[in-house]
Amino acid sequence: MASTISTPRTSPNSLPPDQAEFESRSQVFAAAEVFDTPLTTAAWTTKPSWGVVALADQIINPDLEKWYYARAHSHTVEIPGASHSVYESHPKQVAAVIEQVAENAQK
Repeated sequence: MASTISTPRTSPNSLPPDQAEFESRSQVFAAAEVFDTPLTTAAWTTKPSWGVVALADQIINPDLEKWYYARAHSHTVEIPGASHSVYESHPKQVAAVIEQVAENAQK
């Protein structure tokens, strides 16, 4: 029996309705191992990190994302109107962040 993780109401609100519907029905559950694998050191404690905050995200609270990124001292980019699938709805802005990361990795 298939189970959906999100509904079109909580899935990406910055995508066309048919795409949001497809995505809400095609997600799969995370592997159980991600919940019981020990974490010894968070990479952000020793390496620079970047984060994108989708300000219209209805799945992860944007204020919580901002808190996570501030805690990790991440370079943060906020994208107004972007939903949880920010990489699809705002690909140019996300690509610009990836380019920033790549440029800084080469220094």
